[in-house]
Amino acid sequence: MSAEELPAEWRGRRVGILDSLLQGRRYILARHALWYVTGLDTADSLYPSIQGWLANTHLNGGVEPTWMEFLEWYQESRGVPLRHDWYVLPLRENQGDEERTALVLLELVQEYVDRYGLVARHGAGAMGGWIASTYGALPKEWGGRPVGLLDALCWLRRRMAQGHSLSLLTGSNSVDSLYCFTVGWIRNTLYNQQKDPSLTSFWSWLRDDKKGFPGEGWHVKYLRDCQGDHTKAVWKFLDLVAEFNPPS
Repeated sequence: MSAEELPAEWRGRRVGILDSLLQGRRYILARHALWYVTGLDTADSLYPSIQGWLANTHLNGGVEPTWMEFLEWYQESRGVPLRHDWYVLPLRENQGDEERTALVLLELVQEYVDRYGLVARHGAGAMGGWIASTYGALPKEWGGRPVGLLDALCWLRRRMAQGHSLSLLTGSNSVDSLYCFTVGWIRNTLYNQQKDPSLTSFWSWLRDDKKGFPGEGWHVKYLRDCQGDHTKAVWKFLDLVAEFNPPS
């Protein structure tokens, strides 16, 4: 993901998921660049990219209370919770227009922020319990240190080997959702001007040593290599992550 100029109002504070989604809305309206926001140009890519952003925050000990309040408002105003398949009905109503469908959710984010702002009204509350129930026990070896994307992917691989579903983190079991999850995670790192030094060497290794990081994206290549089997494609990628980043 290339560097971008960040809004001046973000300086000196933590950038949250609602900030990121509003930035994404601006990109789509001005540049028709849904793919730049989520990694893909489909409305279903928005949810897993959000999950990637949230996982970065939560696995690094942070909280996103404004997101929880938005979810409560969304359910109250829409009559249903926000789920991974939220886009199905809006996509039908927009005659298959993926960009307009993604904007349905992003316009709701804008409406919420216009009403309530970007500061949580009730604080973090019981987010600690929610995070624990969502992610389960986290590796003790992390021990409060910064958790990078490769750490998270290796942890996910172990969880899947124990019988958990990829959808635990991404909302669905497709390799595309995993790809969008990584985009959301990386966007959080960049927007908050953090460092994840192992990523650059990993992408170089994947491209140069494994010939697995083409311009079309690893998710496209691995799905093709696995004859359209999403589960096999997911495992192929996660196995490569584990090979590059073995447990210490």
